[in-house]
Amino acid sequence: MFSVLVDLINAPNKDAVKGQKGSLLGSLIDAVLLVYSLAFCFFRVGELVPIMNTYPLEFKTGLIGAVSLRLMLPNRSMGQLVHVAALIALVYAMDAYLIKPLPAVSEISTTQTIFITGANSGVGFETARQLVVNYGLNVILGCRSPAKCNAAVNAINANANEGSASSLLIDLSNFDSVKQAAAQLSERKVDVLYNNAGFAPDLGSPVNEYLLDPSFTAMHLSHYLLTELLLQGNPSLRVVNKSSGTHHLCAIPFAYLPENLLHLIEWNPGCVDKQFLQLGIRTPTDSGAYFQAKIANIMHAISIPHNHPQATSVAIDLGWVGTSIQPWMKLSISPTSMKLMRDTQTGVLPAMHAILSSNEELLNGHGENRKWNDGGIIMNTMGKTEEPYNMSWWTGNLSREKMFELGHKLWVTSERTITSLTSN
Repeated sequence: MFSVLVDLINAPNKDAVKGQKGSLLGSLIDAVLLVYSLAFCFFRVGELVPIMNTYPLEFKTGLIGAVSLRLMLPNRSMGQLVHVAALIALVYAMDAYLIKPLPAVSEISTTQTIFITGANSGVGFETARQLVVNYGLNVILGCRSPAKCNAAVNAINANANEGSASSLLIDLSNFDSVKQAAAQLSERKVDVLYNNAGFAPDLGSPVNEYLLDPSFTAMHLSHYLLTELLLQGNPSLRVVNKSSGTHHLCAIPFAYLPENLLHLIEWNPGCVDKQFLQLGIRTPTDSGAYFQAKIANIMHAISIPHNHPQATSVAIDLGWVGTSIQPWMKLSISPTSMKLMRDTQTGVLPAMHAILSSNEELLNGHGENRKWNDGGIIMNTMGKTEEPYNMSWWTGNLSREKMFELGHKLWVTSERTITSLTSN
C-alpha cells in the first residue's frame, strides 16, 4: 500500500521530467531545421532566385502555405514533419521537376566535336562523360596534368559506345601553352568550346610572369585568347563560358548597403571597371578576384557575337555544385550529401543545355526581334536562358547599358593585353 502511494506521488514528477525531455528534444529538432533551412537558402540561392523569378506566385503560395501549416498545427512533431516535407519537395522541384529536359539523343548530330578546359575532374569531367556516353559525341579534354587527363579519358571511354574522349594538354596560366593547344585543335574542327576551367583564388597570390593577377589570367584572359584562336578556324563556333551567380555581388552591395559600410567592400561597383582594367589586373589577387573573373566571363560571352557575327555564346550559372574546388566539399559528410548542393550529374545540366541546344532554341522566348548579333545570353541554373543584367540591382551606374559599355572596354583591354604579351 505504501509503495502504491509513493508511485502516485511520484507519477506527476516523472511526467514532468518526461515532458521536459520531450520539450528539449523538440527544441533541438527545431534548431537543426532552422540551421539547415538557412544553410539551404545560402547554398541554393542560385536555384531559388530563378525559380522565384519564373514562378513568383507559385513560390510565394507554397512558402506561405508551408509556414502557415507548420504554425497552425497543434502538434509540434507534425509541424516538424511538414517542415521536412517542404524541404524535400523543394529539392525535388530544383533538381528534377523544374529543370528543362535535355534534347533527345536523336536530335543531336554525332559529328560534333567539343573541347572542354579543366576537364579531368568536377563539372568538366562530368560534362564530357555525359556528352560521350549519353550522346555519342567526340570530346577533347583539356587538362594541365597528362596523368590526370589520360585517367579521365580512359574512365570515359570505358563506358562509351559511339562517342570518344581524347586528351589535349593546356595550361591556362601560360599563354604559349594556350597557343600551342589552339594550334593542335586547328587540325580538327571544334564545334563547341566550353571554357570551364576555374578555381577559388588564393588571397594575396603575387602577380605572375606577365605581371598580371594569376586568377584573372587563367579564368578570363587565357579563355579569351583560346576563343579568338579557335574562331579563326571556325567562325560559327559555339562558345560556352562557365560563369557564376556570384557575379551579382558586383552590384548587390552597392544597391543595398548604406554608404558608410561600402568601404568594407574591396572591389569597385561592377568589379571590372575602368580602374580595375587599368590597374587591378596587374595587382596581386584580392578578395574580389573570383567575382571579377566570373563577371568577365559574362562580359566576354555577351561581346563575342558583337565581334564575331557568325558565332554564338552563352554564359552559364551552375550554382553551387559538389566538386573538389574547395577541400571541405570532399568530406564524406558534405553539403552535397546533405542536399545543400547539387551533385555533379545534376549540376552540369545547364552546361549540357548550352552545348547541345540549337541557336534557335537558345533564343526562344527572347522576342521575335532578338538576334545573336544583339549579344550573347545567360543561362540560369534551371537550364533556361535569360538576358544579362536583368535583376533589379543592376541599375543606375550599373545598368544594363553601362555594363555593356564596360564589357566593350574589357574586350579592348583583353585584346591589347594579349597582343602585347604574345606578339613575339
